[in-house]
Amino acid sequence: MCFIVKYVLLIANFIFTLAGLTLLGLGIAALVNTSDLSGVATTPLNAIAISIIVLGALVFLIAFFGCCGSMKENRCLLLTYALCLLLLAGAKIYLTVLMFTSEDSVGDLVEEWIEKAFYNNELRDTMHAIETAFECCGTTGPNSYFGILQALPPSCCPYTVSQRCEISNAFGGCINIITEFLSKYSDVFGGILASILAIEFVAMLFAVMLACNIGAKRR
Repeated sequence: MCFIVKYVLLIANFIFTLAGLTLLGLGIAALVNTSDLSGVATTPLNAIAISIIVLGALVFLIAFFGCCGSMKENRCLLLTYALCLLLLAGAKIYLTVLMFTSEDSVGDLVEEWIEKAFYNNELRDTMHAIETAFECCGTTGPNSYFGILQALPPSCCPYTVSQRCEISNAFGGCINIITEFLSKYSDVFGGILASILAIEFVAMLFAVMLACNIGAKRR
């Protein structure tokens, strides 16, 4: 039984390691792509992305300690590992609930952010930076620039040297494109966190069982 528990822990922590690296990658991608929204967003998007990166790093490190504890059959490392999993479980439950419950309000928030940047002349450069980063144009499309600018900005179209930016080759509206982007990452983050949480409870139980078994052998 001890042999089985030991290797189940090794497999679980290998999965945690991959999941931690995945969270790191997705967090970095989200941080890079949403950085241009930081000037107009009323909520700290960068802080959310950084939290995901930190969580991914912690999952990776704790999985490493779990592997060491199970391989060396170190009771102290195993109990510390189980305690860390318990503490992280609370954080993951909060983030998972946040991901799934905030999805319905993403569209309203994005509309507020984009309209704030679009209709404020002081944020015009920020709006163009958003268009370039997300390959979008205006609030609802190129037609939203009628009466605002005399011609479509270059950020509304794919970059070409010879071709002028026209409605025919312009991107779609920023509100829809950015809403879809954030919703997609919200689903991915939430799914990964929920999967990690399920495996984590099993690993935590097995770590305590293995630590108790090691303690019993020593007595």
